[in-house]
Amino acid sequence: MMKNLAIILLVVLGFTSCKDDMEEMPAEIQVNLEFSHVLDGEALELNGKAYTLPSGESFTPSKFKYYISNLTFENSQNGDTYTVADGYYLIDEAGKKEITIEVPTATYDKLSYYVGIDQARNLSTDQVGDLDPSNDMVWSWKTGYKFLVLEGEWEYENSERRGLVMHIGNNDPESEINFKKFSFDLSSVGMSLGNKAMVALDLEAEISSLFTGDSDIIVHELESTSIMGGPLAITVANNYQKSLFSIK
Repeated sequence: MMKNLAIILLVVLGFTSCKDDMEEMPAEIQVNLEFSHVLDGEALELNGKAYTLPSGESFTPSKFKYYISNLTFENSQNGDTYTVADGYYLIDEAGKKEITIEVPTATYDKLSYYVGIDQARNLSTDQVGDLDPSNDMVWSWKTGYKFLVLEGEWEYENSERRGLVMHIGNNDPESEINFKKFSFDLSSVGMSLGNKAMVALDLEAEISSLFTGDSDIIVHELESTSIMGGPLAITVANNYQKSLFSIK
């Protein structure tokens, strides 16, 4: 009799423990994505500190910002995905560098997002939030958003100090040629979503990746150091898609 009572007690305790675990599991996971920026491995500072670009120029940055959109979490085992609805976020070295979102509780081991604005939203600037045109991320001469902006001043050897402007987007808002996807294997860095109520992901952007990749950008050899469209903008976007971001 005592043995039977012990078995019953263990079953009841086990059921209660499982029930408590189920009740404690939140319906959503809070995910905090924190972005930091470096240039040649050094923490980015605006308006003062000089860095060396891959092609040898001394460069003092004054502005660096970009849009993150279409964040998607995926379970690579069963194919389940969750994409953040209406998720368009402006990351700015001089401003916000963190995104906080709520994701339905599930197990995710993949993360992807785009730099830029998709065609559906890129064709309109009558929007609010981070897509508000007052954020100075729309083209002045036509509808459409700047996806990524880098500005500053450079000099090379004994050359005159000059400005560098990179405004990467699309000359034609209906084209998504510079709308670049970035994908991450969370498990490769010991991260996964599903067993915690809150998860923090630290992402680092290496600015030198704009200048190196499939085609290196030699700043002091450019006819114009204002890159605001055309083949050079495509080159820059193709470059940074290779290695702009890493999870730390």
